[in-house]
Amino acid sequence: MRHSTIPPGRVCLKACQHDLDCRSRKKSCLCDGICGLSCIKHNQGCEDLRDIPNGLVEAADNCFGTVARYSCDDGYQLTGDPVRVCQGDETWSGAEPHCLLDLNIEKVACGRPPEVNHAVHNGYPDKVTYELGTMLQYECLPDFTATVKTAVRAWCVGGGVWVGPSMTCTHAGCPHLEEPENGWVNQEPTNTVGSRVVFHCNRGYFLSGRAQTTCLTSGSWDSVPPSCEKVMCAPPPELTHATHDEDPERLVFPSGYHVTYTCAHGYRPDGEARAVCSGDGEWIALSLLCSPQSCGFPGDVLNGWRTGYAFTFPHIVNYYCHEGFELQGVGHRVCGAEGEWSGQVPTCKPVTCPTLFAPVYGKMFGSGNKFGTVIRFECNDSYRVLGSKERRCQADRTWTGETTKCQEINCGWPTSFYNGLLIGENTLAGSVIFYSCKVHATFEGDAFQTRCLETGEWSEPPPLCWGQCQVPNVVDADWINRPPNVWVNHNTSVEFRCKTGLRPRDGLRMRCNNGTWTSTAECLPAPCESHPPHVHNGMRVFLGNEHGHKAKYSCFPGYRLYGVNGSYLQCHYGDWVGGRPHCEEHHCPNPGTLPHGKILQVDNYNIPSFIFQSYITRIRHGDRLVYKCNVGFQLSGAGGATCVNGEWQPPIGDPGKVCVPARHPPAQKLWIPTTNIRA
Repeated sequence: MRHSTIPPGRVCLKACQHDLDCRSRKKSCLCDGICGLSCIKHNQGCEDLRDIPNGLVEAADNCFGTVARYSCDDGYQLTGDPVRVCQGDETWSGAEPHCLLDLNIEKVACGRPPEVNHAVHNGYPDKVTYELGTMLQYECLPDFTATVKTAVRAWCVGGGVWVGPSMTCTHAGCPHLEEPENGWVNQEPTNTVGSRVVFHCNRGYFLSGRAQTTCLTSGSWDSVPPSCEKVMCAPPPELTHATHDEDPERLVFPSGYHVTYTCAHGYRPDGEARAVCSGDGEWIALSLLCSPQSCGFPGDVLNGWRTGYAFTFPHIVNYYCHEGFELQGVGHRVCGAEGEWSGQVPTCKPVTCPTLFAPVYGKMFGSGNKFGTVIRFECNDSYRVLGSKERRCQADRTWTGETTKCQEINCGWPTSFYNGLLIGENTLAGSVIFYSCKVHATFEGDAFQTRCLETGEWSEPPPLCWGQCQVPNVVDADWINRPPNVWVNHNTSVEFRCKTGLRPRDGLRMRCNNGTWTSTAECLPAPCESHPPHVHNGMRVFLGNEHGHKAKYSCFPGYRLYGVNGSYLQCHYGDWVGGRPHCEEHHCPNPGTLPHGKILQVDNYNIPSFIFQSYITRIRHGDRLVYKCNVGFQLSGAGGATCVNGEWQPPIGDPGKVCVPARHPPAQKLWIPTTNIRA
């Protein structure tokens, strides 16, 4: 099972449960440590491991799953992972461990010091034990040298272990080398370690083996001396359109060998035909060039063209004809090996079309039926050409256009026109038709007649016959510039004037449009130009200003309507008639005097303010009065009245009956209050 947390840098491959989950025969479902079951390649591996300083590593190989085990030399202690495993992401698990000096080891003496080939140390040769901390110095024997960057000391450390040296003593030089046969060698008088020797061969020979060798520390050369073998050439070069006289299967040729070349059939030689194998292993002296035979100019074709501009063996030229021509003969020529063209130059002859004849009732101009021939056709008088007037013979052996026929020309009757007549007998070519307009219509056009042309069309289009209009007799109107019942031409305008109190329905101007008036001449009663007059202290009600409409008048309370018959004004032929309405204020009569009492006027605060005098005459609508009886009298009936539209309400009756004697007169005071006096 794959862990939930994966260390940084660790890459887990595709998870799986079975090999089939990997979808590849090159992978298997294997356990990959903390990644669990994963798809692993069969040949997957990790990089090779190296021994660690003062220790070593042991591993069977570096394939997936291999276990590497680390160990340290005596006197050293392993720090880190002692075991590492090759993982699925091609890395080793963990980190490389280290071997550190073990300082806790028991302190004992060291045995004999390490031996180094071809070297001695500065200790006693017969001494077998050395104390801890002893340091020995090593040096190489004569004729031997130590390698660069090596440790030349040995140190006795805890646990009886010698540390060092790590040196190698090599021989001082190599033996002298002899010159190879048919060659020589460049070398120093003394071949020290690292010296290089270079070998050379005489001309005509080549070096077989390494050209250089180096002196090793062991005193031997790093390679076997080469030999000088005779130079050989590769197969001779290939020439275009030529072959040589040697076996084509042979692969090598000794220096000095020569071959001879021959040009192929149809090609002429030019230059040196022999090649020689030189001492450098190259073929020399050959300069042969095989040029094709020339056949000269092949010729051109009349009414056609030629393709191909190479006139040498084995080229081909082709011939073609222009449009309308066909090739007679072979359409190509080949330049032969002997320098001659095959066959003859072909010819181009024009194609032919079927023979044409003159149409019935017509003539044909031109003759022949070869490509490019043009034939023209004409028809007799009163006939016209149907089809093509001219036809040309084409490259596909057909004539251009359509079959030519002659048809009798008939223009047909001209298009009928409004308010007009056609006068004539027939419509064939040359016939004349006259145009005429009907009564009360005016003629407008370029001509009064038209002729049938050879094109089958009329020479002049039909005219326009504009209908006239009759001036109507209008009741209650007078015509200004035309008397009634006369006829006027199209587009003529007339004016009329309605009599007093009337107005026109559609305007005072009429225009004749092809026999029809654009508007109607009719006079209607005129409306009133303004609204009915206002009335002060009153109101009016009306619906409009049209003829016959009425306006109703009424006055505010306390006023009466005067100056009008009834209560209406009426719009009559442009004027409001029925009088001059106005509202006049209507006062109540003075109530006079009240026997045994007084009449008081009530103010705006409903308080009796003053006594009505006999000279007061302007008593307005809404004014009020109250009765006040003298002592010994009492009211009989209403206690007052109000002026309503010029009348008292309730009506004032007999003034002598308003205050009547009281039945129980008030008692007189029998005593008078006095101040309390004490004696």
